[in-house]
Amino acid sequence: MKKTIWYLIMQFVVCCFILQAQQGRMHVIPKSFTPKGDVIEVELLFDMQYLRLRSTESITYTPVIVTNNNEYELPRLIIKGGSRYKADRREAMLTNRPVVTMRDQGGDRNYPVYAIEKFNKRQTVPYMVSVPYREWMSNATVNLREETLGCCNQPGRTTTRTNIFDEFTVESYDIQPKFNYIQPEQEDEKNRSEIGKAYLDFPQGSSAINPSFRNNQNELDKINQMINTLMEDPDVRVTTIEMRGYASPESSASYNLELSSQRARSMREYFVRKNIIDPGAILIGIGGEDWEGLRQLLVNYSVAYKDEIFNIINTVQDLDVREQRIRNLGNGEPYRQIYRDLYPQLRRVDCRINFTARNFTVDEGKERIQGRPNLLSQNEMYQIAHTYPEGSREFNQTFITARQHFPDNDIANLNAAAAALTEGDPALAEEYLKQVKNTNSPEYANCMGVLYIFKENYVAAEEFLLKAQAGGINVEHNLQELRRKRYR
Repeated sequence: MKKTIWYLIMQFVVCCFILQAQQGRMHVIPKSFTPKGDVIEVELLFDMQYLRLRSTESITYTPVIVTNNNEYELPRLIIKGGSRYKADRREAMLTNRPVVTMRDQGGDRNYPVYAIEKFNKRQTVPYMVSVPYREWMSNATVNLREETLGCCNQPGRTTTRTNIFDEFTVESYDIQPKFNYIQPEQEDEKNRSEIGKAYLDFPQGSSAINPSFRNNQNELDKINQMINTLMEDPDVRVTTIEMRGYASPESSASYNLELSSQRARSMREYFVRKNIIDPGAILIGIGGEDWEGLRQLLVNYSVAYKDEIFNIINTVQDLDVREQRIRNLGNGEPYRQIYRDLYPQLRRVDCRINFTARNFTVDEGKERIQGRPNLLSQNEMYQIAHTYPEGSREFNQTFITARQHFPDNDIANLNAAAAALTEGDPALAEEYLKQVKNTNSPEYANCMGVLYIFKENYVAAEEFLLKAQAGGINVEHNLQELRRKRYR
């Protein structure tokens, strides 16, 4: 029994000691230390539950943003005892100026002061301030300085609590740009075309089409299906079909020019016999030797003297001389290799089907853009985009789809660049902007300004945005985004 009483007495003493240790000091709860654009917000909660303050005393709390080489004092919070609070308030009313309760070596502090009276019932004081962000703050901490004044402004103790927030790293500010999307004019007639390639196997020097020879039947069926699909499509009207023949570069250029023409005629005769389309609508095109096709095939092809082959193709104008120089490389081995692996893919006939597409309502266009976007005009895609919230994934993707089908059009490239920048893809936007021919438009300047914000070239960004503003479009939002990013 005596041991139990002794144990309870010891527990009571320990609890009193802990409580006494807690008394007399403010408990500070860090809430947030957050960069937001061009400012940084500091939020604290001061808990006065255990703070003991005589009526004539005051305590000043000064949060300080600090690094090894810099510091920035935040507005002070002053907790005053009842008598001190009333006396200072009376003095302020009589002198018509705020009472300075704390001084430093430089004199009166000239930033805001928040002074409150310590009431026994009041437990917490919320504290939130926003101050200009500076780059040195990117790895800063927050200290809290406590300065006590006694009766008659007698200085008391001064202590500093260090690193009340953990060290933090400022996250990059993700800009949210806005753009003026350009509405394209509606096409008077939507002329379109689709191209199918038939890689036919011809015996060397032959132009006759033999469907049973090697893989020719599958190649011919592919073209046949494309023609039938378009002929039966109620949304289009086929106008002409162009057959263009090509040859690989062996033999003379003049011989291959005639050979490619004969191959195109053979293809025309084949489809005329099938009664698919009026013979008068089928046109003949002569492609000759397909050096461009060879250049594309060589890009991902492994062969000795590859750089030399490219140089010959790019610099030698006479086609027969060009072929002979390639033959002479490496004792003829590179030529034999590409003759075996690449030349068969150059002996082909392209089939281009030209047609017109009808106009579509917005609802019809939404269906076509999923499977047949090439039937739509830019204007129809613009209308579709604006059925979605601006900046949404569907909105942006519609303009990017339009650019895929109108790659040489300035409006398509500008709208797609704006959509890509909204998506946060500056590399794709830059690719589109490089294709814009008229670089004097304010829309172009606006896109370039935002692009340079992404690149963190803020001087160039401001120049372009101000140029866009002078051109008559509202870029105030993007200028504000520039300031937030620049001084984050």
